[in-house]
Amino acid sequence: MHPFHTKKRLSIKAIMGLLVVLSLTVFSLFAFFYQRHVIAYQIDQLKNHATVVSTSLWSYESQAPKAYLMLAVKANRYEHATIFDEQDQVFLHIDGEPYTQIENLFLALGLLRTYQLKEPITFNGTTIGHINVKLVCRSIYPFLYILFCLLLFLTAIWLFLTVLDAKAMLEQRVLARTAKLEQEVHERKKAEEKLRLQAQHLSMHVQHTPLAVIEWNLDFQIVEWNKAAEVIFGFSRDEAMGKTPFELLVPEEEKEQLSILWKKISNQKGSIRQINTNLTKDKKIKTCEWFNTPLLNSQGDFVGVASLALDITDRIKAEQTNKMLREQLLQSQKMEAIGNLAGGISHDFNNLLQGISGYTQLMLTTCDPTSKNYSHLQGILQACERAADLIRQLLTLSRKVESALGPLNLNEQVTQVRTILDHTIPKMIDIKIDLAPTLHTINADPIQIEQIILNMAINAHQAMPDGGTLSISTANTCLDAAFCAKHLQATQGPNVMLKIADNGPGMDQAILERIFEPFFTTKEVGQGTGLGLSTVYGIIQSHGAYIQCVSSPGKGTEFTIYFPAIVRQHERPKQPQKEDVDLGGDETVLIVDDEAIVREIAAEILTTHGYATLLAESGEEAIRIYAANKNTIDIVIMDLNMPGMGGFNSIRKLKALDPNVCILVASGYIPTESVKRATELGADGFISKPFQMINLLKKTRKTLAIAKQTTT
Repeated sequence: MHPFHTKKRLSIKAIMGLLVVLSLTVFSLFAFFYQRHVIAYQIDQLKNHATVVSTSLWSYESQAPKAYLMLAVKANRYEHATIFDEQDQVFLHIDGEPYTQIENLFLALGLLRTYQLKEPITFNGTTIGHINVKLVCRSIYPFLYILFCLLLFLTAIWLFLTVLDAKAMLEQRVLARTAKLEQEVHERKKAEEKLRLQAQHLSMHVQHTPLAVIEWNLDFQIVEWNKAAEVIFGFSRDEAMGKTPFELLVPEEEKEQLSILWKKISNQKGSIRQINTNLTKDKKIKTCEWFNTPLLNSQGDFVGVASLALDITDRIKAEQTNKMLREQLLQSQKMEAIGNLAGGISHDFNNLLQGISGYTQLMLTTCDPTSKNYSHLQGILQACERAADLIRQLLTLSRKVESALGPLNLNEQVTQVRTILDHTIPKMIDIKIDLAPTLHTINADPIQIEQIILNMAINAHQAMPDGGTLSISTANTCLDAAFCAKHLQATQGPNVMLKIADNGPGMDQAILERIFEPFFTTKEVGQGTGLGLSTVYGIIQSHGAYIQCVSSPGKGTEFTIYFPAIVRQHERPKQPQKEDVDLGGDETVLIVDDEAIVREIAAEILTTHGYATLLAESGEEAIRIYAANKNTIDIVIMDLNMPGMGGFNSIRKLKALDPNVCILVASGYIPTESVKRATELGADGFISKPFQMINLLKKTRKTLAIAKQTTT
C-alpha cells in the first residue's frame, strides 16, 4: 500500500482512539455524579416520605400511611418499604413490583445496584420510628441510552472518517494506477520503438548482409529476396518474388535432388547445410553454400523455409588452385629429394665405374685387336659408358651440374633434332613441325634442349608402336600473373612455348601424376630405365622453365614447355677451337683419392705415358707428401669427397704451402656449388669420374699449361 494511505489510516485510528477515550471519560464522570445525584434525590424523597408518614401516623391509623406508602413504593419503584415503630417493630410493610427479567439479568451481572435507605420518623422533635426502603438504582438505563447514542455518534464519526479515508485512498490509488498506466504506456511505447528499431536494423542487416537471405512459403515460392541475392544471382527483387527455385536458380540436372531436399526440410526441425551449383540470370554457374531452416508457427506447424546462401565460387576455385599448388610443391619437393639421393650415390657409383672402365682401357692397350677378348673388353667399356651416362642423367635430374646456358633460337634446335628423328623414328609415324617464324631468343643449353626433344619424341614413338602423329610446334606467348599464381614454376612475362604432342593411347590421372618420377615407367622390364622424363624435368628446372602435361585415355598426350624469353639477343660466344695436345709428359703427379683402385688406375695410366706418380689416400697424407716434395711435384690430382679433412681443406692447406700449386680436381660427383667453391680456393681444372684414359691425359696436359701461364 502507498505510504500516504498508511499514514492516513494511522491518523484515523488515533482520532478514533482519542474520541473513545474522551467519550468514556466524560461518560464515566457523568455516571459517577449522576448516580450520586440519584441517591441524594432518593434520600430527599425518603425524608419527605418520613415527614408525610409521621403526620399520618399520629393518629395511629395504619390505612392512611399505607395508601401513601404504596404510592411511594410504586412511584419510586422500591423493592419494598417498611415502617418500624420506636420499638423497631414492623408497623407497616409494602412490597413493590417484582423485577423484570432484564433487571434480574442486570442484577446478576452487577449492572444494577440495590441500596438500603433508612430515615427516622420524628414528631415534634421526637423520633417515633423509622422507615426503611430497598431500592434499585436504575441510572444504568439512561447510561445505556447515552452510551448507545455515544456509540452511534462514534460510529458515525468512524464511518465518516473511513469514507474520507476510503475516498483519499481511492484517489491515491487512482493517481497511482494512472501513474502506473502512464509508465506502462511509456514502457510499451519504448518497447514498440525498440521493436521497430530492431525490425529496422534487422531489415537493414537482411538487405545489406553479404549473405543472400531468401524466404520460401509453403508452395516453395520466394517471399523475401534481399540485395545480396540480387547481386549473387542477378535477379531483381521484383523478378524473384513469387517464383520457385526451379524457375530461377536450379540447373536441370539438380531439380530432382532439390525436390527431395525440400521434402526433407519440411519434415524436420533442424537446419540443413548444402552446397549446390546454381544458375544466375545470365546463365552462369555459381557454387553456393546454403543454410536452410524450416519456419514453424506457435503451434509447431511448418509454414516455410528461411535460407541463407553464400557465394563460394571463388573460394572453391581458390581451394582447387591451392590443392594444385600443393601438389606441384609436393612434386617439386619429391623431385628434389630424389635428386639429392641421386647426387649422393653418384660419387661412389662413379668410383666403381672408374675401376671397371680404367682396367678395361688398360687391358685394351695391350690386347690384340683381332682377338675375341678385345671385343669382350670393348663390350665392357661400352657398358661402363652407358652406366656413366645413366649417372649423368641422374645428376642432370638433381640439378647439381651447371648447364652451359646462352642465347639460343629454339627453332634451330628443333630443326636439327628433326634430322635425327627422321633417321631414328619409324616411317609409320608422321612428324609434323610448326615453327613460329619470328621466335624470341631463350637462355638455354643447346645440348640439353636437344636431349629434351629427343627424349620426349622417343617416348611418343614408344607410345605409338602401330603408328601415329608426332607434332612439334613453337610459339611466342606471354604468361600473366593469374597463370603464374596457379603454376609456381612459371615465369611471368614473355615466354617461348615448345609443344610436343602425340595421338597415342594417352594416360590416366594416376599415371599422369607420376610421369616425372625417376625410375617410374609403364614399359616392360628391360625396355626403359624410367629416367627419360625425369631428366627432362631436371633440365627444365635448371633452365627456369615450366612444363605442363595434358593427357587422358584415348586422347593422346601433349607436353607444353614455357621458356622465359630474353629481351635482348646476344651472340653466342665462339667456342675456342680445340688444339692438339701431346698426351705424354715427364712431370711428377701426386694422386690423392680414398679409393685404392682409382689411385692405382690413374697412376698406371700416367706412368705408362712418362709421368712420375706419388699416391696419397687422404688429405692429411697428401699434405705431408707435398710438404716433403713440393719442389718436384708439378700437379696434384685429387678427389673432393674424402674422409678426414676432405678435399676443400686439402686445397686450402696445399695453397698455404705453395700458392702456385697446380690442382686438378677429379671427382665422381661435382655439384655446381662445389665447382665454384673449389675454383675460389684455387683449383685449376676439373674432370669427372669415370674418365677415359685419353681424357685424363688431355686434362692433365691442359691443366699444367694453364698453371704455367698463370705463374708466368
